[in-house]
Amino acid sequence: MIEKIISIILNFFKNTNTKKNILIEENNKIYVEEEKQEIDYLKKAIMTNYELNFYNKIKDLEENYKIIPQLNLASIVKKISKYKYQTELYRNIDFAIFSKDYKEVLLLIELNDKTHKNNNRKDRDLKVKKICNDINIKLITFYTYYPNEKEYVINRIKKYLEEEPKEN
Repeated sequence: MIEKIISIILNFFKNTNTKKNILIEENNKIYVEEEKQEIDYLKKAIMTNYELNFYNKIKDLEENYKIIPQLNLASIVKKISKYKYQTELYRNIDFAIFSKDYKEVLLLIELNDKTHKNNNRKDRDLKVKKICNDINIKLITFYTYYPNEKEYVINRIKKYLEEEPKEN
């Protein structure tokens, strides 16, 4: 009976191990062990065409501020909690506006297209908003289905930059 139990346990672990996908490197190529399929990577632009267009509208602000595209929240937020996982911080913000010396985050900018109407994106957006509120960083959202002309965008951002931060 004990031999049977040991056999079942060993087979369980043996089968589990063979089902794991382990990355291996062979001749400067990376493969998934089970399937021997090469994993390919492509270089991509840091910004979409819409984001680049938006950046071109706001880049004049760099006279007084620093603008960083695609800033990861984990770069500016430290989680202090009993929970060790911080996956909610691994979200990119479309643009961050910093003081000229990078010492202070002044404003985060999100560009929302139609994908932000999906439930998973709504959840993500709510988490980002909550984090920003909790750490007292201003967040502004522009929607891609509006024209967002340069003058409007600049004036709206300046208004947010001039507002005093809200107390939590």
